[in-house]
Amino acid sequence: MSALRLLVDAATHPPPGRCAIAAAAACCLVLPAPALAHGRGGVVALDYRLTLDSSGLAAQGVEVAIVDGDRDLSLSAAPGVSVLVRGELGEGLVRIDASGVWINASSPTAASDHLVSPQARGWVRVSNGRSIVWHDHRLLPPPRSGAGPDGAFAIPIDVDGHPETIAGSFIRIQPPAVWPWLLAAAAIVGAIALAARRRPLRAALVVGLGATAALAALIAVTTFAADDTATGGVGWPQVGAAGAIAAVLGLVVVRCRGAARVQALALAGAAAALASLSSLSVFWHGVVVSLLPASAARALCGLGLIGGLAAITIGLSIGRAPRRATTR
Repeated sequence: MSALRLLVDAATHPPPGRCAIAAAAACCLVLPAPALAHGRGGVVALDYRLTLDSSGLAAQGVEVAIVDGDRDLSLSAAPGVSVLVRGELGEGLVRIDASGVWINASSPTAASDHLVSPQARGWVRVSNGRSIVWHDHRLLPPPRSGAGPDGAFAIPIDVDGHPETIAGSFIRIQPPAVWPWLLAAAAIVGAIALAARRRPLRAALVVGLGATAALAALIAVTTFAADDTATGGVGWPQVGAAGAIAAVLGLVVVRCRGAARVQALALAGAAAALASLSSLSVFWHGVVVSLLPASAARALCGLGLIGGLAAITIGLSIGRAPRRATTR
């Protein structure tokens, strides 16, 4: 039985045990989400931005963009326009013409960037279209610790036989100050700990914190995926999966009652904490690869981590409620 089917089954038939199983199934679905959102390397934060100067190319029918977290180059040619991208040694690397998109398997640059199979030889057609996205290591900036402009890159190309250049600059972004986030985290943890001292509030705290953490983690993962795809567009499969998980988890919360709801939200909080843990690099890198502003993405990751850890910790402290004594 799939994880999603377990969730649906628990939502429609919600005995206490099935609610906990549903939350565990949600863990299986949520935990791989960061990797799915960033299938090429799990990058959610970087130290630099890339700027492109391609206005002259656009006028000639060539569109260039940086995608996939400033790591990949997207190139499109209008119908009737032929483009040849040259490698580091001036050899032909990528070609777009009337017959499609081709990669030169004999190019040393293609080999170093792993663009084709090592067994391939000569020009290999990879698409019948007129666009390609590939990882070009010439987009990697030189090492430097300071912020600000950090050099330039230039990739030679031929447009309809005329030499042109894909040019741009590396801009280092200063990492954020960590201490304000640590102070905010300490204040939140202190407030939660103070509230958890009141035993009657613990169940409500688990439900509230677990739901909040799960929602924060799902929003963070979705916005990471929406801004980090190989096409430069929205990663609809990841967005759709996150929406489905949120909807079914919401149904579980509505249908489950009492201790079953507390158990389900405690496990959902654990899943949210682990998912957020994989995105902690947003706190020590200046650029966050998300549709949201960097501060909002960091806040969601922190909320998912702290809220999730608090939910599972308090949930474990509750244990099983003692049974009431019966009188005869």
